[in-house]
Amino acid sequence: MQYTEGQLGRVFVVRIDDGEDMLVSLHQFIHDKNIQAGSILFLGALMNGRMVTGPEEPVIPPVPHFVMFEGGWEVFGVGTIYPGEGGPHIHYHASVGRSGHALTGCLREKAITYLIIEAVILEFTGLSARREFDKKLQIHLPILGNEDGTTSPDKTDTLDLGRSNDESPRDEKNDQVDDLPGELAEIIRYLTGRPSS
Repeated sequence: MQYTEGQLGRVFVVRIDDGEDMLVSLHQFIHDKNIQAGSILFLGALMNGRMVTGPEEPVIPPVPHFVMFEGGWEVFGVGTIYPGEGGPHIHYHASVGRSGHALTGCLREKAITYLIIEAVILEFTGLSARREFDKKLQIHLPILGNEDGTTSPDKTDTLDLGRSNDESPRDEKNDQVDDLPGELAEIIRYLTGRPSS
């Protein structure tokens, strides 16, 4: 497992209109606004598109199974943005549905808007993250943390899974609960299992 920690930067709300390619439009917007890392939430409808709905066979490296859809499909999905070779690398996953049929997968190459797509882009700052091509898996993977994929020691949380709930140490949170009015403090202690002082 890898992780990195950052902060929320700018927030953008984007409207993509009928006939525009959502993938092209968002890529251009992200490039123009110099967004290096973030997340995309989107919903609306697509007239047609192409998506990977899994591998042809569950082997490594996978051969993608492509499906085309057309005729006006409802869509919602998410995307991630990380620095990659040649600029920001965007990875989209979505579900599309029409007349009781549904597909879920990775949107690729084409996603033409039908009526409207509403997208919210959340920029992340301070992340140690990038996307690189993995030769074994033959896909672009996010690399989170330091250059070698490890996290900084000062950012690593340690968890003592062997300690029982009644052995939790007294900390500032317990002191803060004690400062609350009587009944409220007792309710919080009851819900969180904190001991009375």
